[in-house]
Amino acid sequence: MAAFNRDQLLAALNEIGAAAVEAGTRLDIAMFGGSALMLASNFRFSTEDVDIAEIGRPWPDWLSAVVARIASQNGWPDDWLNDAVSTFLSPLASSERDLVFMGTFPRATEHAGLRVFVPNASYMLALKLKALRVSNYDKGQSDLADVASLLGVLGIKEPEEAIAVLTKFFPNSPADVDKARFVLRHILATKGSPDAPRYPRRDL
Repeated sequence: MAAFNRDQLLAALNEIGAAAVEAGTRLDIAMFGGSALMLASNFRFSTEDVDIAEIGRPWPDWLSAVVARIASQNGWPDDWLNDAVSTFLSPLASSERDLVFMGTFPRATEHAGLRVFVPNASYMLALKLKALRVSNYDKGQSDLADVASLLGVLGIKEPEEAIAVLTKFFPNSPADVDKARFVLRHILATKGSPDAPRYPRRDL
């Protein structure tokens, strides 16, 4: 799948929000992964799909229809909006504590059909550290850059500070901790963090 950018994502969310208004309902979604970073940061500029937490199956007809229409319009796969990430989320995360409200859609209207939430910086860092794909060069480089930026957002300068964040959300992952510690030492020794990383941004 070809990557898409923030403007394309915002346009798609606007369409979903408008469809919800037309259906007389409101949908809340929590967005994760690269799509959440692209929406809510100033350091991720593209993504290949939109990962959301499970919202229940089957999806309502209006949602399935608008997601299919957006896919057709943009040449995206039918599963461009998917909840596969749900199995990788932390059971210890709290919606009230660990998710951040980003905004409503469609934008610039008084009728909100869609509300979007993203993980806060700590939860996003934990998810990124757990999902590190160092064996895949392209995705691995993106993961490393995302982690470096999130370390900068959180002001983390030592590997064990980041490991504490990881184990807060995923306490029973010794293999993930070993991998993360190795990668963190590399990032902090060689990459540092980008200038003025922001997450979450507030300019929808």
